[in-house]
Amino acid sequence: MKNIYSKYNIKFVLNKKTNNSILVFILISFFICFFNSAFSQEISTVDLDNETKFYSIANRIGIFKENPDKKENIETIQNVYFEQEINKFINLNGKNQKIWLKIPLKNKTDLEKWYFEIGSGRAKINIFIPQADQAYKKIELGYNKPFKERILQTDRFLIPLQLEKEELQTLFVSIESHYFQAPIHVAPWEYYFERDHKVDLAEGMYYGFILVMFLYNLFLYFTLKEKGYLYYIIYLLTLGLGIAQLRGHSFEFLWGNHPWVNDYDPIIYSVSSIFANLFFIDFLHTKRNAIVFHRIIQGLIVCFIFIIFVVLFGYKALGSSMNQAALGFSCLNGLLVAIFIYYKGYKPAQYMIVAWSSYLIGLFIFILAGAGIIDYNDFTSSGLLIGSAIEVVVLSVALAAKIDFYKKNQAELQAKMLKTSEEHRVFVETQNKRLEDRVVERTEELNVVNEELSVNLERLHEQNIVIEKKNQDITASITYAKRIQDAMLPSLEEITTVFPNSFVFFEPRDIVSGDFYYFKQVNKKVIIGAIDCTGHGVPGAFMSLIGNDLLNEIVESKSVTKASHILDRLDEGITKVLRQTDTRIRDGMDAAFCVYDLETQVMEYAGARNPLIYIENGELKTIKADRQSIGGNLIKNQFNKKSFTNHTLDFTQKISFYLFTDGFQDQFGGAKDKKYTTKRFRETLLEASKQPFLEQQEFLRLTLKNWMGYTNRQIDDILVFGFEIDKTN
Repeated sequence: MKNIYSKYNIKFVLNKKTNNSILVFILISFFICFFNSAFSQEISTVDLDNETKFYSIANRIGIFKENPDKKENIETIQNVYFEQEINKFINLNGKNQKIWLKIPLKNKTDLEKWYFEIGSGRAKINIFIPQADQAYKKIELGYNKPFKERILQTDRFLIPLQLEKEELQTLFVSIESHYFQAPIHVAPWEYYFERDHKVDLAEGMYYGFILVMFLYNLFLYFTLKEKGYLYYIIYLLTLGLGIAQLRGHSFEFLWGNHPWVNDYDPIIYSVSSIFANLFFIDFLHTKRNAIVFHRIIQGLIVCFIFIIFVVLFGYKALGSSMNQAALGFSCLNGLLVAIFIYYKGYKPAQYMIVAWSSYLIGLFIFILAGAGIIDYNDFTSSGLLIGSAIEVVVLSVALAAKIDFYKKNQAELQAKMLKTSEEHRVFVETQNKRLEDRVVERTEELNVVNEELSVNLERLHEQNIVIEKKNQDITASITYAKRIQDAMLPSLEEITTVFPNSFVFFEPRDIVSGDFYYFKQVNKKVIIGAIDCTGHGVPGAFMSLIGNDLLNEIVESKSVTKASHILDRLDEGITKVLRQTDTRIRDGMDAAFCVYDLETQVMEYAGARNPLIYIENGELKTIKADRQSIGGNLIKNQFNKKSFTNHTLDFTQKISFYLFTDGFQDQFGGAKDKKYTTKRFRETLLEASKQPFLEQQEFLRLTLKNWMGYTNRQIDDILVFGFEIDKTN
């Protein structure tokens, strides 16, 4: 039997045996393609195996470039083909484009809270985090959102992740931008704290330096009335704004509530370039010394003005690309014209050569790092920052050198005139007199300025005295607030009346504390609690006062004595008092409560993230808390509120109970300056239980002191509440 195929006007005549062979070949090819496709989509899992290490994972994730004609979403993206990324950072440059990232993470440490970071820049970023019901939680970041809506208020895209030990989570991230360069990190919060501390110091020095140069040259402009200084100070101002926009600080501090301004940042760079070129024309006298280059600079100024209008008319991506090209050509042209004029004999041009060379070197380092040609690190990513700082210094020196250059030329001219003829003597004396008068005039002006500076310094000293006095008053007020907070806490006599063998190890980090303990007897039931409020110091103390007041209302006024019900009512009270359903206040509490019935001798326990530890027959046992806080979680309060779990413990012998907050186990110290950890803390409690109960508090205090040593400061409030119940007596 013959089959005839006539597609595209081509005929094939095949017999039955040939058809079967082709069918087998097609099936084999299909399975090979299917296997390769399935295998190639396997992206290696990023194992988090060290809780003190940061992970740079850009080259260990999957990447997918979205087709502009086919919009993907979280449901469809899970079925597409992801390629293994090989670069150490994400790089988008050119036309507007959108990519998806697939990031499988597996936590192999005891640390459950990690932080995920995607650098900073102009981009629309959506992060999809898997939930327990196989759905995904969407978090929107980027420069198209108000800055205050970010989960963490930093200039980088940073979100917290909750990763259980041995849990595998696969994140999906969409990034849309026409220019975006950033590494991707997963790390504990200590890494970002230490890194950003150094970066913020360098950036603060840079902005401070720009401000000092701006004020200094502004003063010179008002003194000398030369337009070159005006061009330079406007260039300094826009350069500082441009660097701040590039580093994310303009958006954070200037227009955080107006994200649409970020789309017009090419205007800042264009204005900066316009006044840089005007400064070139004035400083180098290009119209007289290099007419061809002068025409080119004028053309560049017109080009930058045109780019401003392109951006204003809505073509922001096109304007950005044009601005980058024009800026690169302008920098190169500036260096060439400075070299040309220097070799023509105008010596101040040498400062322009050094300044522009420094700027270009910094710019090229920044571009090469962004293109992946050299290593992308804190130094290379700050190449533009360093280069521009050197440029600003040299240009400031250049302005002074220009004045000195003219003075030397004037002196040489005077010498030539004296040698030429006697008839010029009167003219020279006249010029000298005018010059001396000008110097005297300027000297008097500088003396006036110096006097004003002296007055300002004296005022500053007086203000420092006032500030010091206010600091003393504030400290005294907080110390008095501690007396109020101490009065709020139950007395140790009240506790030992019910539990003779008990102690409270309470060490606030500051004068007042965000941790507090609760003890109340209602009829035959004794309520014991250890509560950790959000924050410490004065904010935490306010929260503790609110919490204590709510607890008194719940326990005394409403007679709620069931452990889980106390937490439920406290959760409702915090949400209501702080209006967390209407505001973005996310403050809350972690707590552990025990209720002991003196008649039935039954112990109840309920916990919000803080467990109960008890020691029975020399063995340490733990009752885990619910993984939800009291208040603070808007999603929980609005959509997924759950009641707290009530645990009942019936026993017939002597048991030691311990309620605590997380301050002890989170404290840094030891030989390697690490956290004390939950495991070590439990071992310490087990060791303390072997001591007489009245000595356990001192044992914990000495253990903590030895761990912290003399170099580490306390990072959080510390509270451990221990008591013993002996049914054998």
